[in-house]
Amino acid sequence: MDTETQNTPVGLAEKTTRRIPLRGLSRLGVYARGKEILILGPGRAGKTKFTQYLQLGVLDAEGQRDMTYGVTKSPAFVVSIGGRQGLTFEVRRAVDTPGQVGPARHASLVGQREPHALIIVLDCSSAISSTIRWLRLFCSSLDTILRRGSYVVRRLKAIVVVLNKRDKIGGTESAELREAVTEVLHQHLSVVLGVERVSSIPILECISVQTEQGAALIDEVISQLAERWRR
Repeated sequence: MDTETQNTPVGLAEKTTRRIPLRGLSRLGVYARGKEILILGPGRAGKTKFTQYLQLGVLDAEGQRDMTYGVTKSPAFVVSIGGRQGLTFEVRRAVDTPGQVGPARHASLVGQREPHALIIVLDCSSAISSTIRWLRLFCSSLDTILRRGSYVVRRLKAIVVVLNKRDKIGGTESAELREAVTEVLHQHLSVVLGVERVSSIPILECISVQTEQGAALIDEVISQLAERWRR
């Protein structure tokens, strides 16, 4: 059965995300054509909840938490956005990663898995200094990885930064975090990816639990990813 989520908050275009059931040869076809998404970020940032929604369209209530102890890979799936006239993108697999392995290990996974897209999930409820320290170490290590592999750079079509748990901080803190994230991305990735490409990386707010805005904000992340998919 399809899972549907309606978004209606002010400021976001109305969208519906739908997961299309796959069976037999259709699943094999999506696996062959689809893209790999690698979800990264520090521990407790909400990577697993984000991955669950991306694949299944399901959000848990706040307080429910599952620890990810190893790299986990989803089966192939398809997300349709906006009904018949909207976007559709095929996912070979979504790869969730444990935060406790550290930023350098996460960067090395990019080189090993050669994904088509990276989703970097950051925790707004953590101290900005610790979040930026993690991101700085990750981007520094990622710069080294990308310089070593031109194929990885060519294959990597999309990077999206997700500021999760946005409801836990105020507007001033959110602006400060966004500015700091932008600075780190430019400082460490502009040479290997180019200034224009780094400037186009979306930095999007997110709430990956059941709230009035939760599904709508994640749907906006998915929409941004789908837009880059078809470029």
